[in-house]
Amino acid sequence: MKQRDLIPELIDDLTRTEKLELYMKRKRLSYASIGKSIGATRSTAFNLLHAPRVPTHRYKQLLQAGIPEPLIPPARDIAPGPKPKKNPAS
Repeated sequence: MKQRDLIPELIDDLTRTEKLELYMKRKRLSYASIGKSIGATRSTAFNLLHAPRVPTHRYKQLLQAGIPEPLIPPARDIAPGPKPKKNPAS
């Protein structure tokens, strides 16, 4: 398989995380620098940006750090603690 066959023809064919990686390369950003700007570690920044959703306070921090809104996972707060068990249908 040729290298050019691996490159999507349209940017719309890329996933959010693929677009994020391209953005970071173009802006010469690292997860460590993003983590530092939001007061977190490199691994926390990586996990936040690759998660299906992020807490609202982290979402705002990532926006302030300069990450474009379409590249950040949706903001959603989830209550801490054990989740209620679902009752099976009787």
